Amino acid sequence: MYEYEPDSSAAPDSLRFMTLAEAQALECNRCGQCCGSEEADLEGFALRQYAFGAIPEHQWRGLNGGAPLIIPLTSSGRPRRWRQADAEAPFPAFRCAARCYEADGTTGCALWQAQRPAECDAFPLDVEQSRAELRDGAYILLGTTYQRLCTWVDVVLCPEDAVILDWRRGDGTLRAGLAAPRRAYVDCVVRAAYREAYPGRSGDARPADWRALRAGEAVLRTRRRP
Repeated sequence: MYEYEPDSSAAPDSLRFMTLAEAQALECNRCGQCCGSEEADLEGFALRQYAFGAIPEHQWRGLNGGAPLIIPLTSSGRPRRWRQADAEAPFPAFRCAARCYEADGTTGCALWQAQRPAECDAFPLDVEQSRAELRDGAYILLGTTYQRLCTWVDVVLCPEDAVILDWRRGDGTLRAGLAAPRRAYVDCVVRAAYREAYPGRSGDARPADWRALRAGEAVLRTRRRP
């Protein structure tokens, strides 16, 4: 979904549709792309915003021997001083001082066995929040669109009774040749989920009315399979 445009693009074929339990069963591959914006962007481009969350003034110094743990970055990737906007902007570019590198090329965390910021434990699955939203009928696009190496990249969480779960291959992607009404419904769901996941990057940031959107799923479920 790196180049996805909700107003003009069809749902990418790379999307995987999963239940919360299926997503929880995946294992982190330690790519490190959630641990710093430099790891999760294309070389030579200005850093985009990522899903760590706002950075408070204390920058979690108490977890890093008095030195800033989460460090805001300039658009070119240089460390900079914290400013008030970092506590208000939801996704400033950042670097984590606890990130380390292993001999096999994977990343590690110096605080893995110690206390870490809550954002680390919640990414990419904020289980309690996701469970509540799924219970209300929402589809949830995980905030991994720009972490292209992440285990959970391009994952859409689905309610347990979601009709889209019936249209999947074994890897969670959709089967080829979906009938036009089913494909149109998938596009509609993904568009709404994207706008809720990235409200500042689309023309319509209003939350989706998931109950209204899902009202027609029973009809789609009873149609002949493609």
